[in-house]
Amino acid sequence: MNVLFTKNFSVTAAQLHALKGTRYAVWASHTDPGHGMLAAADHTFLEPRGLLGDDYAAWLLDACVRHGIGLVVPGKERERLAGWQGRFAEAGVTLITPTTEAVQRHLERKDEFLRGWDTDILPIPRWATFDSLASFDEAAATLRQPGVRLCVKPARGIYASGFRVLMDTPDLKSFLGGELYQMSHAAARELFAAGELPTMLLMHTLEGAERSVDCVAWQGELLRAVVRRKGGEGQQIEDRPDLVEAARRISAHYGLSGIFNFQTKDGPDREGRNRTPNMLEINARASGGLRYSLAAGVNFPLLLLDAATGVLDRAALPPVQTGLRVAEDKVARIVREQEAAV
Repeated sequence: MNVLFTKNFSVTAAQLHALKGTRYAVWASHTDPGHGMLAAADHTFLEPRGLLGDDYAAWLLDACVRHGIGLVVPGKERERLAGWQGRFAEAGVTLITPTTEAVQRHLERKDEFLRGWDTDILPIPRWATFDSLASFDEAAATLRQPGVRLCVKPARGIYASGFRVLMDTPDLKSFLGGELYQMSHAAARELFAAGELPTMLLMHTLEGAERSVDCVAWQGELLRAVVRRKGGEGQQIEDRPDLVEAARRISAHYGLSGIFNFQTKDGPDREGRNRTPNMLEINARASGGLRYSLAAGVNFPLLLLDAATGVLDRAALPPVQTGLRVAEDKVARIVREQEAAV
C-alpha cells in the first residue's frame, strides 16, 4: 500500500527510514525539493507553495488520487484536514489526523490546555498568562516565591522558541558558557515593554529531571509509549509505568490517533525533593526526539499504519526496551546531484 507523509519537519525522515522493508511503499511530499524528507522516501513529489486551508486539502486529495495513495499522514494543515476525513474516505484514502480540529487547536494553545488539564492525571506547575509589561509585572508578583525561578514562553510555539528562564540578575558565567535559555528579569521587562505581545505564559521553573514521552495511539487506545529522560550524553530510556499510565489516559481523554508526545519535568514532592513529574505540554504530533525512542524497539509509524489498516496484532506488540542510553548518530544523504555550472 502507498503511504504518503506530507510536508513536515526534517525529523520526519526517521519515520520514513523506519518503514523501509515493510509492506508499505513510502511516499513524501514537500515544497522544498532539497528537503531531507524527500531524501528518505522511496517516491516523492512536490507540493505547491502558498496553499493553505481548504485549498490545500483539496489539492492533497486530488494528488492522492492521481498517485494511488491509500494512506496519508499529514504534517502541514493537520488541524484543518481533520474535517476532510470523510471526503478522503469517499475517494478510498485513509487520512490519519490526531483528533478533531477543535481538540488539536485546544492542545496547541498552551494556556487553554493548562486551564482545562485534569490534574488527577499529572500535576502542573503554577502559571499565569500575560500580554503586556503591566500584566507581566502582575503575574510575576503573584507567582514569585523564595527559591523558585520563573520562566516564560509563548502560549503557541514549537520546540523551545521563546522559552527563557528568568534570572534575578545577569549571569556572566552562564553567558560565557553559551547558555541560550536564560535572561535577566530586567532584560525581560525591557523586551516586553518594547512592543505588542502575543499571549505568553509565566510559570514556576521546575528543577528536576525533564522527560519526553513518545506515544502511538489509535482511536483513543494507547498502543505503545516510550519514556525518555533528557540530560547528559544522549538520553535514557526509562521504565516508568506511571507515565505510561498517564499516556493511556491522555490517549483516551483526547481520542488521539497517531504519534504524539508529551513533556514532563519533576517538581517537589511532599518532602521537597524534585521527584514528582509535572505536565508541561502535549503535542499532537511526533516529537523531534522520536528517533531516540525508535531505538527502544518500537516502530512507531509501522504500529500506526498497521492499526489504521486493521492488520495490527495487539497480542504481538513489541516490548519497550528500557534501561538504554541512546545517542544520536547524524548521517548526511544525497538529495539530488548538483547541476554542472555552465
